[in-house]
Amino acid sequence: MDLYPRHATHLTTEAPLAAASAGGMPNMPYLYAGDFIKVLREKHASKSYSKMVIYVEACESGSIFEGLMPEDLNIYVTTASSANENSYGTYCPGTKPPPPPEYLTCLGDVYSVSWMEDSETHNLKKETIKDQYEVVKKRTSGSDRVNMGSHVMEYGDKTFKDEKLFLYQGFDPANANINNRLLLPGLESAVNQRDADVLFMWKRLSEGLEEKLRALTEIKETVLHRKHLDSSIDFIGKHLFGFENGPSMLEAPRSSGQPLVDDWDCLKRMVRVFESHCGSLTQYGMKHMGAFANICNNGISEAGMKEASISACSGYNLAKWSPLALGHSA
Repeated sequence: MDLYPRHATHLTTEAPLAAASAGGMPNMPYLYAGDFIKVLREKHASKSYSKMVIYVEACESGSIFEGLMPEDLNIYVTTASSANENSYGTYCPGTKPPPPPEYLTCLGDVYSVSWMEDSETHNLKKETIKDQYEVVKKRTSGSDRVNMGSHVMEYGDKTFKDEKLFLYQGFDPANANINNRLLLPGLESAVNQRDADVLFMWKRLSEGLEEKLRALTEIKETVLHRKHLDSSIDFIGKHLFGFENGPSMLEAPRSSGQPLVDDWDCLKRMVRVFESHCGSLTQYGMKHMGAFANICNNGISEAGMKEASISACSGYNLAKWSPLALGHSA
């Protein structure tokens, strides 16, 4: 008999608590992976739970746990994607299946929709954690969608995967007689999570003239700022590492089992320096978190990052993109 309750926790965040996630929870400043793992350690030390299952939806969500998640905290984690790939939205306008007509935005992510629909339609007193992981992994992989899938990952303590899901999610008596052989329908199309906000803006063009003009302005400003972020990061990489080596240094992946960055405080400092001179990263810009991590991992000083950021972004009108207005990501 467990002395402390079991928990199932679902985290949805466009920036991983660690990278491109390297950011995190929805409110600014983001919760970074190093801090999140510290909290989990403290929860375990205080005996505030018996066992825990965590579902994390985010682009590059594996970066939250890769090389960081201990195996001795009685916590099992699955993520929507590996440490270096996008995740995808579904139930989006214009896709199959579509959302109800009154919605102009994506209602979920392929990964989170898959595990929640699985839980809603199965007898959780019969289905195990492992059973659901395999179903969700297959449905999220995008085998029936070209280049629109991600690799569901697992981290932490995998010794209790044979336990039944009802211990963590509860039980719906209406599903008591389900034999768990139900196959969920395929998700025929999906949308890159980082484009979901732009999709919403485009769908607003069908509204009245005033709303249409407002949406067109937002689309233009958003696309221009995205291009600014991409070109600024590219310039900074070339400034710091040379024209030839800049892109490869920023994009270099870490070996399997290594965390995104060795010094999480350095990562936060580099993000703040960049945003102070180049504007908010926004959710879209979180895809560059690996670049900031590599800047830290290669020993670049804060002064060096400041000089590169000023060189890249001097003259750029921060306006609505100022971190003073939107908040810093770190």
